Amino acid sequence: MHSKHAPVNTKWSLFLEKNSDSDFETISAGFQSIFAEKDIPIVWTPDQYPIKANVAKWMEDLSIKSYQDFYEWSDVNRIDFWNKAIDELKIRFNKPFSSVLSPSENPDNIVWLPDALFNIVESCFSADPEQIAIYFKAENISEIQSISYESLFQSIKQYAMGFRSKGFIAKDRVVLYMPFSIEAVQSYLALIYIGVEPVLIADSFSSVELKKRIEIVQAKAVITCDEYVYADKPINVLSKVLEASPEQIILLSNIIPNVLSIRNDNSDLLLNELKGEFTDDIIPHYHSSTDTISILFSSGTTKEPKALPWTAVTPIKCATDGMLLQDIHEKDVITWTSGMGWMMAPWLIFSSLLNKATIALYSGSTTKKEFIDFTVETKVTVLGTIPSVVKTWKAQQFGKITNWSVRVFSSTGEPSEKEDYLYLMYMNHFKAPVIEYCGGTEIGGAYISSSVLLPNAPSYFNTPAPGGGFILLNPVKKLCSEGESGEVFIIPPSIGLSQRILNKNHYEEYYLDIPAVEGFPMLRKHGDGFVSYFFENIRYYKSMGRTDDSMNLGGIKVSSVELESVINQHPLITESAAISVQEKEGGPEKLIVFVQVKEKDVKKDQLQKELQKILQSQLNPLFKISEIILKESFPRTASNKLMRKDLRKEFLNQQNI
Repeated sequence: MHSKHAPVNTKWSLFLEKNSDSDFETISAGFQSIFAEKDIPIVWTPDQYPIKANVAKWMEDLSIKSYQDFYEWSDVNRIDFWNKAIDELKIRFNKPFSSVLSPSENPDNIVWLPDALFNIVESCFSADPEQIAIYFKAENISEIQSISYESLFQSIKQYAMGFRSKGFIAKDRVVLYMPFSIEAVQSYLALIYIGVEPVLIADSFSSVELKKRIEIVQAKAVITCDEYVYADKPINVLSKVLEASPEQIILLSNIIPNVLSIRNDNSDLLLNELKGEFTDDIIPHYHSSTDTISILFSSGTTKEPKALPWTAVTPIKCATDGMLLQDIHEKDVITWTSGMGWMMAPWLIFSSLLNKATIALYSGSTTKKEFIDFTVETKVTVLGTIPSVVKTWKAQQFGKITNWSVRVFSSTGEPSEKEDYLYLMYMNHFKAPVIEYCGGTEIGGAYISSSVLLPNAPSYFNTPAPGGGFILLNPVKKLCSEGESGEVFIIPPSIGLSQRILNKNHYEEYYLDIPAVEGFPMLRKHGDGFVSYFFENIRYYKSMGRTDDSMNLGGIKVSSVELESVINQHPLITESAAISVQEKEGGPEKLIVFVQVKEKDVKKDQLQKELQKILQSQLNPLFKISEIILKESFPRTASNKLMRKDLRKEFLNQQNI
């Protein structure tokens, strides 16, 4: 793809200069007229970046002139890359590693940092003790709370002593099922400090899904709250925990007075009761590099969700990405529109604290203007979000935000749409790029992203994540040609890539039946689809969603089979097939449900409402059915397997997508 015209960013900058005070409709119209459909719509360039980027400093250290050469160096010299990352982050070791990597032909048997012993929490507190570590605001409370690095570390040690005093020991598992808050961060890091394995479960999941996950990890207790406010409504969390019947409940009570009345069981506790007397003598648990420090569930809700351990080295991946991709500097203020149950919560904790930055947490609906006001007041410099949130900001016409300190936007969770992210950049007067960021729980960060040292186009990626790599294979498992959509296969090894699943065979999930590709002796499945284009000497990537029978709904991966098993419970449904679709230019996936019904006179609107209610109550309240289609029969293979790809093709043809 080549432009015959002057660099598109020049035309765009001239247009913005003439229309600096225009409304978004004018900006959008100009965008459409300047950029042809096949152009990469560059609307921000690195010469606009206000400070020296971390990756630029690395390049100086290495005497590397271009970002592309830097990425190539990081990919070819992965041991040197990760060794430098560890040095830059000043990771503290109780016992040093004997080498950076102990290799193996089996990717699940490699060992990063062999012989090392360390507790990653200790490395999170090298910032100025008086610096703010966390800002926090709840939706229904006007006051913004804050806690310094020194006070946060003291409280973590207090909670750690309390957990130990109640009999929690290394390798016990404790679920956190609560909103993102200071107490959630304190509890999470305190558990890691003493070797207990915190298990993160999104509080949006139903009691059935919560119970399933508690049983998978054999959790000893659940830390939760009674209720909190979200979108002006009280959300009762405790009732779902009671239905799940865990062995022990540790309650953060937000209801005044704080009276413990959970179950007629002496083992249940108030979280505040666990704050022991502070002492500098508490000794942390030192992990080996392969020890589990936390357990997360893949963002899907398959019949048995994957329980993925994060090891002691996974936070190094989080913080390295944050340093080089989101360009987090000391004293930056970082937020992400994530709940405590998703991987971006621990990512945010480690990326911020290991880089000596400040975390800004908002408990409540981030789609409201109050959240934007919070980011202005706390002077957020790196704002991470998801496309569905930005879409609601655009729908509410928030307009340009005065006094925003945002230097970098970042986006993850699902594919974005150009128009929405053009609006996001418009909100900030086009001062900041949007760093698209795609990976997963099983990666500890991203395999593909954007860089502040490269031109930025809404909804496009422009670099693999440093220290790793991937290839795109077409449907016949050959390397994709220019402009051809393909499936992502990751090239191991890299710090952050999972090597175990607690309840499944890891090798079978990621390495079995991988196609042989010349020059790539080891590849790892992932399942995302991308198309790439070479434009103005840079390779850009566009997300095409999932390539398998799973989908991404509002940032949550879910299998078609799981959706169908719930839909089929409806008394009028004989059979169903769930697919997802995107618009031609990408964007969030929409759920389309084909149904075979038992009666002829079915009212589609009513049926859709009923199916919607079933999905939200049994799987996740964030799942939304865009359309249901009545069908007499479904296409099948000779072995009677449902051909969802044919249904998807049929729908796209009918809709001319």
